[in-house]
Amino acid sequence: MRLTETATMENSKALREKAMHEYDAKPITSIQDEMEKRMYDWWGTWQPDYEGWLKCADSLYAPNAIINAIGGEQIYSDYRVSMKDQRDRCSMEMGPILQSIVSEDTVALIYDMYLIPKGMDNPPVFKMTVTEFNKFETVDGKLMVTRLDLYTDGGNMPQH
Repeated sequence: MRLTETATMENSKALREKAMHEYDAKPITSIQDEMEKRMYDWWGTWQPDYEGWLKCADSLYAPNAIINAIGGEQIYSDYRVSMKDQRDRCSMEMGPILQSIVSEDTVALIYDMYLIPKGMDNPPVFKMTVTEFNKFETVDGKLMVTRLDLYTDGGNMPQH
């Protein structure tokens, strides 16, 4: 899918949904197509609130998935807790997928993520570019991510 308009935090949801519907119209002819479709569907249905995110995430990540994000490698149940902590501190919006590449059992994505600290007047918006690698396997008859490696450019966020 090629992004044809400039993505902003404000139009991200509409662009994610548009890309999902465009991908849904494509024929699925391989397991790699199905993996990429799973990612576009995940992006199109992604929710900024924690409970909404859980519903989406639980359908994508295998229960024993290894997640290398937010401070290091952890299993999915611990990642859920890390995401709750992050959502308690910041509002989040995901930009549309800027690029996706599928190779064998892995889908690589590049996108922008927007984090806005909570509890302050006129908070800054931290825009960071994210690259992630999603390794897929069939788990209990369903194609799921069993390993996520996520890297960001930090978005100029202050480090503690």
